[in-house]
Order: sequence, then C-alpha cells, then structure tokens
Amino acid sequence: MFHILRHELRIFFREPRFWIPFVIPPVILALSQFIAVSRYGAGIMNGMQGYMMLLLGCLMAPMGAPLAADSFAGERERNSLELLQLLPVKASTLFWGKLLAILPFPIVFAMLVQFAYWFSHPEISTTEALASVLGGLSAVLLTNAFSLLVSLKMKTVRAATHITLFFIVPLLLLVQMGYEYFLQGVFIPVLFLIGSVIVCVAASLLGMRKFVSL
Repeated sequence: MFHILRHELRIFFREPRFWIPFVIPPVILALSQFIAVSRYGAGIMNGMQGYMMLLLGCLMAPMGAPLAADSFAGERERNSLELLQLLPVKASTLFWGKLLAILPFPIVFAMLVQFAYWFSHPEISTTEALASVLGGLSAVLLTNAFSLLVSLKMKTVRAATHITLFFIVPLLLLVQMGYEYFLQGVFIPVLFLIGSVIVCVAASLLGMRKFVSL
C-alpha cells in the first residue's frame, strides 16, 4: 500500500497541472477583497473576516477533484486500470494506496490558506477561526467522498472533474445561508466534522467494494 502511495505522490509532484487549482481560490478571494476594500473602504469587511476564512476553506475543498479523477477515471481513460488489477497486489491495497495519496493535498492546502488568512487578520476570534478550520475540513472530506464515487463511475478525467465541481454550488449556498450560526461556537462545526468523517469512511468502503468488483 505504501509503495502505491509513494508512486501516486510522485506522479502528483511531477505534474504541475495538479497544483494549479489549489492556487486559484486564494488568489481570486484576495483580489475580490482588495477590490472591495479599495472601492468602498476597509469598513466594508467589518465582521466578515470569519465568513471569508470559512469560505476560503470551502473553496479549497473541490480543488482536489482532479487528483481523484486522475487516480481512477484517469486509469480507465488510459486503459491502464485492467493492467493495475493484474499486478500481484490486492485490489483493496491498491485502492487504499491511491485514496491516501489524494486526501492530504486538499486537507493541507485548506488548512494552510486558512491559517495564513487568520495570521493576516488577527481580529478574527479564536472561536471563529477554529470553526472555520473545522468547516473547511468537513468540506474537504465531503467533497472527497463525492469525488471518489464519481471518479470510479466516470470513464474520463474531464467528466469526473466537471461533475465533482458541481458539488461546490450547494456547498457555497450552505456557507452563505448558515455561516453566522456556524461561526458562533465550535459545537456545530465539530458535529459537522464527525458527520463528514462518517460519510467519507462510508463512501471509501463503498468505493473499495466497487473497485474490487471491477
């Protein structure tokens, strides 16, 4: 499993195209905030920093979709999935190695950009910051679960990536409608994270069964 994990990580590090999506959300958010402040003054952002931090973490979540798409749908598109299954490695070991190579990137990037935003906006309270980080992690896990199942079903990387990116629409609507309540404490964010972990584990087990049966 660790051999598969190292192999997948080497592929990701050799391909610059996988890194581009992780740069886009923070750049867009920083530019939009700069334009708003320059046009309407710094007062427009009063009380919105916690929301922006949560939004930034959630925007990073779907950016891992190309990784999942290439790991499963990409293998099918390159006609190499069958060859992988002929290797003297258990299908379950192959699956978990690929999955563990996907998860760290959106999690690490989401946390990095959120902590960087918190560092640049010290007026954000610790409670809001922790709630935002937990919300970002929940979004990453939920998106990864959805992306995993889509990737196992689609035949091309493009199709798997595009369908997964649609997941961002309900995610952003949920953030927009409930961020004030979500950022009031850490109890609700912790419950969301627990539920996201359960969903991610269930989706991973379901995906493993589908992968083994291919």
